[in-house]
Amino acid sequence: MRQRLFLALLLCGALITVGCSTTAGGGDVTSPAAEQAMAEPDYTDEVGENGLLTPRAVIARFIEALGGEETIRSHTSMQLKGKMEMPAMGMSGETTIVQAAPDKMIMNIEMAGFGTMNNGVLGDVAWADSPMTGAMLLDGEMKRQALQQADFYASLNYEDTYPTMETVELTEYNGEEAYKLRLVDDAGKESTQWFSAETGLMIGVKATQVNEMGESEVTQTITEYKEFGGVMVPTQTTMNMMGMEIKQSVSEVTWDSVTEDQLQPPDSIKALLDK
Repeated sequence: MRQRLFLALLLCGALITVGCSTTAGGGDVTSPAAEQAMAEPDYTDEVGENGLLTPRAVIARFIEALGGEETIRSHTSMQLKGKMEMPAMGMSGETTIVQAAPDKMIMNIEMAGFGTMNNGVLGDVAWADSPMTGAMLLDGEMKRQALQQADFYASLNYEDTYPTMETVELTEYNGEEAYKLRLVDDAGKESTQWFSAETGLMIGVKATQVNEMGESEVTQTITEYKEFGGVMVPTQTTMNMMGMEIKQSVSEVTWDSVTEDQLQPPDSIKALLDK
């Protein structure tokens, strides 16, 4: 029983964490917001006093590598399908993530022999539901993390999310030359992100994840970006969390097809909200 509870909490945490490595984008429509963004100065070659690209330059290159701000802002929803595997336990499951601007998201895992796990955010409400933990509304740091990760335009909101950013060094991560950024969010939580010096894309993240078992360090290695409708999306993410390796793969990404029905909480969560 204790092992299954550990697994449920681990998978719920992984559901939230994998949202970090998905980014909205696609399309050819130029919105007023996009036109304004295009008029902003080009920071991609800005160098700081330490002789390295500034965080603003690294993030500008990241956005450009994903497809550009105009492309990202032109879309309002996405659906992602893939697979989650825990090799050490011989377990795997089908994963579906639906997300809509500005802050709606539902993530599901259908795990054979275990059941369905569901995490979601709808405005100011965040929840988790699994066969072992049951349905629960998130609060405190767990809720704050979920709300942060539900930001549809997260890649465009770095300066708001992370008041403190520092380019620490030009180093190597997973065999690639990369800029290492130290980030502190608006709640004072510190994390590290690595961006490829060659492609500009994010290739690694280290942060603290909070669940009912406490805090744990989570490291994500992000690889195999592929183009879906003009947008670069990572199709392989390996997470190390609570001593367990979890692999997330992406097989399908579609844009602007998410309906309101897909974003509704399950009945178990609706019952809690009704109370």
